[in-house]
Amino acid sequence: MKMMLADSLMDLHTAGGSPWMPILSVLFAINAGILIYVIIARVQNKTISAKWVEAIKQVGLLAAVWGAFSTIIGFFQAFGALEEIKEMLPFQVIMGGMKVALITVLYGLLIYCLSLLAFIVLQLTAPKNQ
Repeated sequence: MKMMLADSLMDLHTAGGSPWMPILSVLFAINAGILIYVIIARVQNKTISAKWVEAIKQVGLLAAVWGAFSTIIGFFQAFGALEEIKEMLPFQVIMGGMKVALITVLYGLLIYCLSLLAFIVLQLTAPKNQ
């Protein structure tokens, strides 16, 4: 079961498109790195700038915007290709293409939701002197 989930996630990542998905993955990794840094600093009772916590939310927002932007570009390209085709395509083919086009916005919004959740938890658990 775990292998099937990993395979399907990798398939989704590949289907999302090579120019778009790696950037979303990098934004997710940056956010995870910032979150780990903030958590380690808090555990060690170090003073950290509130900008680091805010950066988690902002990087997540950038991922959501990048996902939406890439989806719009994908739709633009897909509709351009559909316009050029002279024969009728089955409805399932068109809907399959739309489903694939939505992968990037879904991934971007998932990153943003996780970032926002981390931001809220960090804000609520922040020491009073920060």
